[in-house]
Amino acid sequence: MPVLKKFFETKVCRLACAALLALLCGVHGVEAADTPMYDLFWRRAWAAMDKAYASKRDASPREHALMANALRLRGKWTEAVAVLEAHGASFPQSVRPYADMTLLLGYERTGRTEEALALSERLWRSAPKDLRYYIASAQYRLRKDGEPRAVQVALERMLQAADTKERRIYVLSRLVRLPGDRTAQALSLLKLQAGNKAAAEVLSLHKKPWPQSVRVALGVYAHLKKDDKTAVERLASVPIASAEGRRAAYYRAWSLHRLKRRAEALALWGSLAEAGNAYAESSVRRIGILARDDKKDAVPVLERIVKARKGKPQARALLVLSGLVDEDQKGKLEDRLLRGYPDTAYAFEVLWRRGWASLNAKNPSEAVRLWRQAYAPGSDASRKARILYWIAHAERAAGKAAEAEKTLDALARNHPLSIYTFMGRPGTIKILDGENPALASKPRDLELWGFVLYARLRLQAPGTSARDLYRSLKLARWLGLEEAYEQARRMTGLMTSGTTLYRSDLEALYPRPFRTQVEKACGTYGVENHFVWAVMRQESAFKPRATSWAGASGLMQLMPGTAKGEAKRMGLKQYNIYDIADNIAMGTSHLAWLSKSFARKDWVMAAYNAGSGNARKWLKDGRDKMSPDRWIEEVRFNETCDYVQKVSGNLAVYRMLYGTEELASGDIAVPAAEDAPEAAPLEDETETVD
Repeated sequence: MPVLKKFFETKVCRLACAALLALLCGVHGVEAADTPMYDLFWRRAWAAMDKAYASKRDASPREHALMANALRLRGKWTEAVAVLEAHGASFPQSVRPYADMTLLLGYERTGRTEEALALSERLWRSAPKDLRYYIASAQYRLRKDGEPRAVQVALERMLQAADTKERRIYVLSRLVRLPGDRTAQALSLLKLQAGNKAAAEVLSLHKKPWPQSVRVALGVYAHLKKDDKTAVERLASVPIASAEGRRAAYYRAWSLHRLKRRAEALALWGSLAEAGNAYAESSVRRIGILARDDKKDAVPVLERIVKARKGKPQARALLVLSGLVDEDQKGKLEDRLLRGYPDTAYAFEVLWRRGWASLNAKNPSEAVRLWRQAYAPGSDASRKARILYWIAHAERAAGKAAEAEKTLDALARNHPLSIYTFMGRPGTIKILDGENPALASKPRDLELWGFVLYARLRLQAPGTSARDLYRSLKLARWLGLEEAYEQARRMTGLMTSGTTLYRSDLEALYPRPFRTQVEKACGTYGVENHFVWAVMRQESAFKPRATSWAGASGLMQLMPGTAKGEAKRMGLKQYNIYDIADNIAMGTSHLAWLSKSFARKDWVMAAYNAGSGNARKWLKDGRDKMSPDRWIEEVRFNETCDYVQKVSGNLAVYRMLYGTEELASGDIAVPAAEDAPEAAPLEDETETVD
């Protein structure tokens, strides 16, 4: 993915830059003579900067550097190279490697290939670690149409310097295309991206009989492509006790289950769950799914797991088994789970249900006690917000209004952007302009000299402080980089503490990317634009190439069938599910179509995630009369329940931050009525395809 790929539309980026100027240009320590050029640079006042630079007869080295970077940011590489060649030698040593890196890119962009290659070799030997991936990447671009050995050297250097999963996937995807034996690279690629077609094609050409590593990789690949017969054939001969045997057994069992060979699947998952670590807990979860169709055979297997295991496999087995037995046995299993694993997500499920049973039985004090126990270290933030909201509800029902108010204060303080804060403490959040003073910092040399891209890289180095990461985020936003949102999301806890928050932080956490495409689609289909961004944020984290293991694709995570149906409804004869405009248009059209059947946005959210049929089931028996907070509890799929909460929270924040349209009656963003360790298996992940 290109480093300078723009995340926002140009107009939006200009507005964002104006808002960020004050944040980036506080106390800078810039020499007085340099100040006008520096200010013009951060305002992106390029025409004024060109004029000011041209009028200077004695520009300082810093002004030359600022001008070179201003030219680079506009793609004026010939002019940038001229400035760097003429004045780069006067730059201080701390910024020289980054000036040389910029010069290398300038040589590349202006067709001066031999000079670029010579400079890249010198830089590779001497440059700081944070530049090595970019140097090798430039070498690859310069050599990619040349001699394969030289291309391989450049890619191997890239792989050596790659510090993220995404970069390793990118490099390996190109290495496997080179001539020669690429088995090792293909295996490495499939470990990172098990559904990579190019890597699977390379391995399929391997001389037979295949080594076990190849057999397992291609077996899992076949499973992911839902070629279950082939997956079973490839994985059947892999001993469970071998290096990759547990992985092979897990996915073979899953394919067997899909082939309706449930007894064989149960035997394999049972073996994995009863002993060993890898895939043990995941196997218990799959047994729970299998039990929906084969309860009689699943129960004794789960009982053996409960007897044989400790830790997570036992805890999950107790929870699953409690849902398959009679009420007397269920209570005993749940009690055992609560005694052995009181502060875990497994205990939460039991405590949550028992709390609701107590509340419905007119015993709100017992509901409070149970839910207080559920508010434990093992619960995630979204669950904790949900618990506090309903504890306050139960406390009011128990006549303890003062305690309920304290609980709602804690909810707003600890979970300010949860939908439950918007429902329980509407109007509590105060938004201030400017940056968070607790995280603010002064610029350092690279930033002062205009090398903003590289300043950001250095600020993100391992071991840097929270203030460095915060400043790096500001620079990413100023540059308009696609990575800005992902970086902001990793800093959520730092930027969302308490009820007084900062607009620049919230705009980083709740951006409005692809604004032109979103507003066009919303205008066409009559959907609120905030709603589209709220869904997109949860579905793909704004990654256009996001692909789930279930097959959902693109920004709005459309399943192939949904995309096909929407394309037909829209009159699209051709479309690309990964195309930004196509995906947004089809996703928005789907939201509009669902809105015709479901009157409230929380119902639309549930239908978007779990399908219209499931959403309609959750509205039967008078549940369509429930307030939004109470109706969420009727959503029986944990994933969908969590999804509705998070998208509702997103929508509430977008409306608060950017202004709201007239709220439809029943929208979940309004206050509710008073009566209301082990690696995750592949199906739980979303990857970005290359």
